[in-house]
Amino acid sequence: MSSPSPAALKHTVELIRRRSVTPDDGGCQDYIDSVLSPLGFTRIRVDTGGITNSIYIRPGEKPGTLAFAGHTDVVPTGPEARWPHPPFAAVAEGGVLHGRGAQDMKGGIACWLAALEYCCTQNIPMPGLQLLITSDEEGDSVDGTIRLVEYLQSHDLLPDAAVVGEPSSSSQVGDTIRRGRRGVVHVYVSVEGKQGHSAYPQDADNAIHHAIEALHAILHIDWGKPAADFPPTSCQFTNVKGGEGASNVIPGRATAFADIRYNPGLDFEAIRQRIETACSVSAATRLDIRHEAAAFYTPDCALLDLVENSIRQVNGVQTLRDTGGGTSDGRFLATAGIPVVELGLTNDTIHQIGERVAISELDELTRIYAEIITHF
Repeated sequence: MSSPSPAALKHTVELIRRRSVTPDDGGCQDYIDSVLSPLGFTRIRVDTGGITNSIYIRPGEKPGTLAFAGHTDVVPTGPEARWPHPPFAAVAEGGVLHGRGAQDMKGGIACWLAALEYCCTQNIPMPGLQLLITSDEEGDSVDGTIRLVEYLQSHDLLPDAAVVGEPSSSSQVGDTIRRGRRGVVHVYVSVEGKQGHSAYPQDADNAIHHAIEALHAILHIDWGKPAADFPPTSCQFTNVKGGEGASNVIPGRATAFADIRYNPGLDFEAIRQRIETACSVSAATRLDIRHEAAAFYTPDCALLDLVENSIRQVNGVQTLRDTGGGTSDGRFLATAGIPVVELGLTNDTIHQIGERVAISELDELTRIYAEIITHF
């Protein structure tokens, strides 16, 4: 196929220049509509709770429906003065495009748009197509893709498979795809003791001491054998607070926060029970345990084979089917029973000051996306 990179570059620039710090969309989805409408797509808005959500639908010439899921919101820039170029200027220099969202994930959306334009101009028969785009992925993710999936379910429009455009690749486009993700449980630990003078411990009850017991017990929980293809369950305490600011005051309160990333060998109820049992060592300990994201996994299937074959056809890369990284909106699609694969640009500068992408990567990913669409 002829190089589609000018279109992918143009769309990436247009999207980056629309400031869309989460949960704002910044007009990105209107721009996407302006690209897709001439290609026969119809836009359905599912805005919820101030979040901009859109489903773009095109009937197919072939059986089946393929969805692409992505987000137009980006993380905050950090100090803009530290960027080599203004983060929303989308400056192309030396074969590299600079800007917030270049990799995560405006570049991925732009490549899918360019692939669709190529397929349409070449009159390639395509399956039914959907784009599921939200502005609530980098934020709380409570009114974003989950609402789009609910709409699809209620209108009997669920696709047969979905590609999520998250930046999955490591050092070369296509070297890694995500077939699943670990789930997330957050644990808020609070301990109430009794404040007092450190010289008179008999008249106080040290909250930090109780917290140490609870944290030690949680850290030594046996999470069991991980599910196949997944890293072990991980528990990391990311915040611990206690003390009154004086060296001779026994603290009356202490708090801690744990971030647990679990694999499908466990579920939320099993995790909750193990934490509560471990923390029964201290009657002063109070727990708030929240299930933030479900784990998901796509077993070997035609979708994964198609994606791997498309990558091999374009650049000959050997692909790793991976389950690492954090969470993604793929979990909402997988929960609805849809096979999900994540394939996007490289991710070495995501969420960083100076986020950027090689323009050549936009070309590669567009070609791969066009192969997937053509042969689905």
